[in-house]
Amino acid sequence: MALTDDLSTVTQYVVDQLTANSGLGLQKVYFGDQELINKVPCATVEPAGVSRELIEARRFVNSIMTLNITVYHGQLNNRETSLKSALQKGEAVRDALDAYQTCGGIVIFSYCTELEVGEAMRGNNLLSAARITFQAVSQVQLAS
Repeated sequence: MALTDDLSTVTQYVVDQLTANSGLGLQKVYFGDQELINKVPCATVEPAGVSRELIEARRFVNSIMTLNITVYHGQLNNRETSLKSALQKGEAVRDALDAYQTCGGIVIFSYCTELEVGEAMRGNNLLSAARITFQAVSQVQLAS
């Protein structure tokens, strides 16, 4: 496959891979964050942006694409156990994301740069959640 710096392509790849990975136990994986979360645990994959840097006179650019993945684990009942469970689910998702490395050959390399745990209000529900920052590095030639 050809390398890409299309954020939508990389985002869809991550959504598809997380959806197909039944070992993670995610009920649903969404493209983009959601106002209401009906099924937990689930994940949202939100494109955050692309930064590009010109690297050669032949119009090649290095591109870094950033995605934010939020793993919603469940209702925040007991803070200690809910956040611990959200962290463990977030770590499992992070490890799966790190295994994608070239995203099926569409990027040079990808990896998770951050993992945070906390809570998120969705609708009237306070949910335990983990947020993962995922970056994919690619190189493409600009169109003439």
